[in-house]
Amino acid sequence: MDKSENIGLLIEKYLNDQCSVTELETVAEIFKSDEYRKKLQPLLSDYWNNTPSFRNEIAENELGQMLDSIHHQINIERATKRPFVRQLYLYAYKAAAILFIPLLIFSVWQVVSNSSILGERYLTLETPMGSKMKTTLPDGTEVWQNAGTTLKYPTDFSERNREVILVGEAYFHVTSDEAHPFHVKTAEGTVTVTGTRFNVSNYDTDDNYSVVLEEGKVSFTPKGASGEIRLKPSEQIVLHKKSGQLEKRNIDAEKFTSWKDGKLIFRNDPLEEIVTRLNRWYNADIKIADPDKKLKDYTFTMTVQQETVEQVLQYITQASGLKLKQEEIKSNGSVIKTKYEISKQDYEMR
Repeated sequence: MDKSENIGLLIEKYLNDQCSVTELETVAEIFKSDEYRKKLQPLLSDYWNNTPSFRNEIAENELGQMLDSIHHQINIERATKRPFVRQLYLYAYKAAAILFIPLLIFSVWQVVSNSSILGERYLTLETPMGSKMKTTLPDGTEVWQNAGTTLKYPTDFSERNREVILVGEAYFHVTSDEAHPFHVKTAEGTVTVTGTRFNVSNYDTDDNYSVVLEEGKVSFTPKGASGEIRLKPSEQIVLHKKSGQLEKRNIDAEKFTSWKDGKLIFRNDPLEEIVTRLNRWYNADIKIADPDKKLKDYTFTMTVQQETVEQVLQYITQASGLKLKQEEIKSNGSVIKTKYEISKQDYEMR
């Protein structure tokens, strides 16, 4: 049996969640190696063709892009060889194997054993732009991470130590435990719950921080404050980062949580906000050419589900009388990226 066949068997064992700890470490090295890139594509294609559930998650023509993500983003750090850490690796890899897209999620799962926060060791889950993922924490809590999100939790996370650190957006279904509250820490403050369903959005580049409660009860304590704000179902807390102003709103929770089910819902939302979300959702490069600062006043109502980014942008521009321009970026004769620009009819793309 030659080396390629050995690699094929090893990848197949990984996809079927049958690898030992040693084999999992070998898989990680294979994913990081340029030498085996050409061999991974046909192996992944075979798996795609023979696994209906996987085929439904990703188009075959996106397999090369997936391999790019694997190659550039996997980062497995091995600081120690103690048995505990090996068990930790096994847990992480096993959890990764049951997520939405096994190889993609594996590519962004990181065991951060050298970094620490207040002396604790943390596991880090990162979701690249253009994707989302779901995982289950050791206490049974389910977490859906939106594109461009980082979630950290301590290696000693347990029913008695339920704390995560979030940058980006995530939806939580927290396992109920009145005696041991669950904490979501962000740069803007802490959300505390005992068992509920809620959404937290706190991207570094966003102007606002948001907590939306779908079911149960949550409380939010702003950073540096002693008092807490409590939410009821279908309520939202919005913190305006620049002014520090807090608002509590009655909302349709589905609009803010449907992304976990593969839908983006917009209801009279400004164009600027829509473009920000589309860029993350599709890992796209969309800009608004708005020298007069008037396009930000355009609002749209729509639901995005299975449409391509181009279809969505065509709808936006046709419905508003705006202009869409596209610029293809090529390398070696192949299109590697498409840039989009929305402008008024009389504006020329720079």
